[in-house]
Amino acid sequence: MLAIAFAVPAHAGPHHAAASAPDTGKKKHPRAWPLPAAGPTASGDPELIFTFDDGPNPKTTPAVLDALAKHHIHAIFFEVGEMAAHPQAKPVIERIVREGHIIGNHTMTHQDLCRIKDDERAAREIDESKATIEAASGLELAWFRTPYGVRCERVENLLAERHLQHFHWDLDPQEWKHGSANKAIAYVEKQVGKMTGRNVLLMHDIKKATVEALPVILDWIDQENARRKAAHQRRIRIIQSWELAEERLPAGLVDWLAEAAPSPAAWSAALASVLP
Repeated sequence: MLAIAFAVPAHAGPHHAAASAPDTGKKKHPRAWPLPAAGPTASGDPELIFTFDDGPNPKTTPAVLDALAKHHIHAIFFEVGEMAAHPQAKPVIERIVREGHIIGNHTMTHQDLCRIKDDERAAREIDESKATIEAASGLELAWFRTPYGVRCERVENLLAERHLQHFHWDLDPQEWKHGSANKAIAYVEKQVGKMTGRNVLLMHDIKKATVEALPVILDWIDQENARRKAAHQRRIRIIQSWELAEERLPAGLVDWLAEAAPSPAAWSAALASVLP
C-alpha cells in the first residue's frame, strides 16, 4: 500500500515551543513557519484540519479514533518512532490505516532537532522514525512535523535533503501542558468559533485531556454548524486529511489514483505517497 510524510512519548518533557525557535547554526535570525499552516481556505468557509501528535498510545489513541469515526473525520497522526515500535502499538497503527487516516513522521525519540549537537544524530531522528513507522504501517511516509515546532538552518537543510516540508499548526490548545480537558474545549470553541480562514488544529492522542475534550469539541462543531445553517451563515468545514492530500497532488494524478485506490483507506494512503 502507498502513503504520505509530514508525532511525543508519554515520558517526554514539555512538548511545544513557540513558532520561532533558537537557531544553532551560524546565522542568527528569527525563524518561524509560515501561517496559515495549510494555506488559505479553498471553499471560502472557515476550514479546520485535525492533527494529532506523539502517539500511538494503545491506551488513549483508540478513544481518539472512536470519536473521529463517530463524526466521519479523517485526521493526520504524526507518530513518534519509538512509540510506533512498541508491540502493542501495531494493532492501533493498523486501525489508523484501515480507517483512512494519514500518518506522518514526528522523529524517533521526539528530540529538539535544533539543539542536538550531532548533525548525524539529528538526521537519524528523521530517518529511523520513517523506517520504523513504515515497517509498522505498511505505508510510505511523506509528511513531517518537527518536535516543538522548531525551525533552524539544520532542520531546513535536513528537510530539503529529503524533499520534505514541515507541517505546522495554527491552533494549539496546550492540553499537553495543562492537562485540562475543559481548558482545551474552551480554547478550541473560542478560536474555531471566530475562524474566517483555514486552521490546522494540534492535539495529542497520548493525553487523557485530549480523549476527554475531543468528543465535546466535535459535538460542539455539529451544534454550531446547525445554528449557522439556521442563521444562513458559513459553516465550519472539516477538511479531511485525504482532501488536503488531494489538493497538493501534481496535476493529472487525481483520476489515476481514484482508479488505483478505490477504497477510502487506500485512497488516502495513495494520495499521501505521491505528495511532494
